[in-house]
Amino acid sequence: MFSCTGRLGRLALYGGGIFTFCVALNAVQLVTLPMFKINKKKARTFNASLAGSVWVLIQDVFEKKHNGKITYSGDDVPEKENAIVVVNHRSWDDFILVNSVAFRKRTVKSLKYFAKDSLKFLPGFGWGMYLMGQIFVKRNWTSDKKMIDKAFNGIKEDKEPVWIITYLEGTRLTQEKLIQSHEFAKERNLPILNNVLIPRVKGFTASVNSFRDSHVKYVYDFTLAYRHKEKGFGVLPSISDILSSDISDYQFHIHIRRIPIESIPLTDEEIYQWAIKLFKEKDDFLEELKSNWTSNIDLINEEKMEWKGAGFEIKKLFSRNKEVKYLE
Repeated sequence: MFSCTGRLGRLALYGGGIFTFCVALNAVQLVTLPMFKINKKKARTFNASLAGSVWVLIQDVFEKKHNGKITYSGDDVPEKENAIVVVNHRSWDDFILVNSVAFRKRTVKSLKYFAKDSLKFLPGFGWGMYLMGQIFVKRNWTSDKKMIDKAFNGIKEDKEPVWIITYLEGTRLTQEKLIQSHEFAKERNLPILNNVLIPRVKGFTASVNSFRDSHVKYVYDFTLAYRHKEKGFGVLPSISDILSSDISDYQFHIHIRRIPIESIPLTDEEIYQWAIKLFKEKDDFLEELKSNWTSNIDLINEEKMEWKGAGFEIKKLFSRNKEVKYLE
């Protein structure tokens, strides 16, 4: 039998436990499917709360059990505000950082990720994402556009609370993909980016133009950064490390910008140039962190962004009090 103090023991306890819990929730979610014909809004909210309880467990292991410390800078966005969220893509770790903001801003039940279509066939997380209405894409714009339009129309018709999470790079940053990005940029006279890839904007353009004049009024730009205290900038833990080990030697940072959709240009070409400029600014910010980490930037108050614990978050997920605030 594994010791709970050993790495394998913690991996079995947390990794196995979370997966088992997730599969069990899938069964509950399947039972709730008839609810969608009776009251779609309540059924969707309940399923999102169930899925959120899985995110709570992962976040608690990351932040409390294994000492993952996240710092924040930029705009302190309001609670429960609808937004399209642009994120640079490094690894699976990214969703933990994105979710960390969503928990603090009481929007974890509103998360809508663009995910690979193949993921919906995975037991546990994949099935759960499908049942809670995540947006699955095949990276074929002809077929994806139909799915995206259908999902967006439903969100707008119901005025559904939402954070639409989009990775404009389309793939995770690797050295090989960075070289390809440099070649692409040189061919098209675009800026050379060293910490992010040249963005792909078809999906983002569709998102922005679809939600103009809707209940979604903002684009949030999240710049995610990782660092190891000894190994340096850009080094991040694996998911197995997060579930099995103390990660206090790693540092995590999120820079947040809140941008009104009405300030974003209208035409496809103008949106493309806007996105290129945004990613150049992200690249410059990451370059500064590479040199000085967060010593030269103003951080959002730590107490305000403190993780309150699994019990607190589970209570809030299923609370009917619409006025509940994170700082209580």
